[in-house]
Amino acid sequence: MSKLVERVDKQEELKEKVNSIVKSVEEESEDLKVVTFMEYTTPPEKVKPKVISFSKVLPLLRTIAESNNIEEGVAKIMFYSKSTGRNRGLTPTMMPGFQLVMPGKTTKPHSHNMASIYLVVKGKGYSLIDGKKYEWNEGDVFLVPANAVHSHTNTGTNDAVLFDVTDSGLLESLGILEFREQE
Repeated sequence: MSKLVERVDKQEELKEKVNSIVKSVEEESEDLKVVTFMEYTTPPEKVKPKVISFSKVLPLLRTIAESNNIEEGVAKIMFYSKSTGRNRGLTPTMMPGFQLVMPGKTTKPHSHNMASIYLVVKGKGYSLIDGKKYEWNEGDVFLVPANAVHSHTNTGTNDAVLFDVTDSGLLESLGILEFREQE
């Protein structure tokens, strides 16, 4: 049976010995930092399991959609864990969210370099993905590939609610996350 080794940050002791040299290296650039012995850095906090209550999320989505002066009749919320830090996802690589589209409304066309997997929680409609129409109904799952220009339209008489999971946390960690509105 193997024993789990807990990592401990031992950089401070080492830095005392090499501090003046590190400082001279870091002075070469205003945003350069030296990690002197990264094998012993403290691991990030573990992500904890979560349950997101749809019955509590739905009133929030409706309120946003009814008062949204940026995109009338549309609401989008996303979730992150404090333990993911700057990744702003529920895990270091994935960010989930809900989107509500009121009857007869369409989201603004946009693209991003993250892929998105959608579950239709409520309603019916279609998505235009790179100019092609994909119809969906409650319970369907569809994919929007990275960099595809897309929008979502509610063709029903009730609110459409989409749940999506993206790989934006991974892209943000790599410093390459992009989002573009289309004209």
